[in-house]
Amino acid sequence: MKKNYILLIILFVLSLGCIIFTYNDHFLYQTPIMRVTSIESKNITEDKYEEPLYVQTIKGTIMNGEYKGKTYETINSYTKSLVMDDKLTKGSEVFVELSNDGSDLLGIHGVKRDKYLVILIVIFIDLIIIIAGRKGFKTLLSLIVNLGITAGSIILFMNNYTKMNLLLLYFIVSIIYIVVSLFITNGKSKKTLAAILSSITSLLITFGLSFILIKINESNLYIWNIDYIEAVYDYNNYLYVCVLLCGLGAIMDISITISSALNELIEKDKKIKKDALIKSGKEISKDIVGTMINVMLFTCYTSVIPTIVIATKNKIPFTNAMDFYGGLELMIVLCNCIGIVLTIPISLFISIWILNKKKEVMKK
Repeated sequence: MKKNYILLIILFVLSLGCIIFTYNDHFLYQTPIMRVTSIESKNITEDKYEEPLYVQTIKGTIMNGEYKGKTYETINSYTKSLVMDDKLTKGSEVFVELSNDGSDLLGIHGVKRDKYLVILIVIFIDLIIIIAGRKGFKTLLSLIVNLGITAGSIILFMNNYTKMNLLLLYFIVSIIYIVVSLFITNGKSKKTLAAILSSITSLLITFGLSFILIKINESNLYIWNIDYIEAVYDYNNYLYVCVLLCGLGAIMDISITISSALNELIEKDKKIKKDALIKSGKEISKDIVGTMINVMLFTCYTSVIPTIVIATKNKIPFTNAMDFYGGLELMIVLCNCIGIVLTIPISLFISIWILNKKKEVMKK
């Protein structure tokens, strides 16, 4: 118990240190950063039917670089919706552009938000370690490794995009995600092997069905509304990669849940029959498949909800906005929902096949 308290204190000190450091990390940036010291706002909207427009007179102090400590005054404007601009407050820190001799402030180029990101990361890490303990640490390790794999794959593709197949690259990356994530979080065991084989098999079948569905509906998908799609040079492969990656987490989650549950049943009752395992697996699946499908739906659609809201606000009919901006996401959601449902029988079959062999070895 005493050891746990010491670990919690260390975790708290490290977390607090990270936050304090981020609040004072201006020296890490080459772009000048100005902290707002005083501010006056004024509504300059002329037409009551227009969106309210505000102008702020700002005074602030430079926090880094050659002109650290120097005070400047400038103007910032923002609309009520804050879609394309920022409302600044006293204490806000913004990136600014200065003249070559530092005599004038030429403009504001965004708000410094790294401290908010660090606070969220610290809260996430602390909670997962406190609640899940060693398992939570393994989850964080898996996340860091996967982020490293993702960064590496992006750099690799950026340097070789003219001669590298995007789909093949991320097909390999998806399998690496599965193997690395499940091995790190669950260790080397029969249930992990069952989950890995289930996930890879489900992914292959889901991709095959998705390929057919996308080919059939290809002419009805508005792919050109995706930002920066021109940088990919291959629209179809982009869609297939989306299908591969969007449903990967849900497929792995269902696979490991079923294999872990069946493994636990076998551990508790060495004489349990195959029919009983299948029945238990089906009952477990009923409890998780609905939530997983909803998670998939909400996750994919959060990316287009703001666009659809803005479109309807600009008098575009909701059905047209959904068709144009949401059709592609809907296709990806449906493909992955099919994959989630298919993962259940696949996981049951593979898990029972592998774990039953384990049971037979234990009997001997």
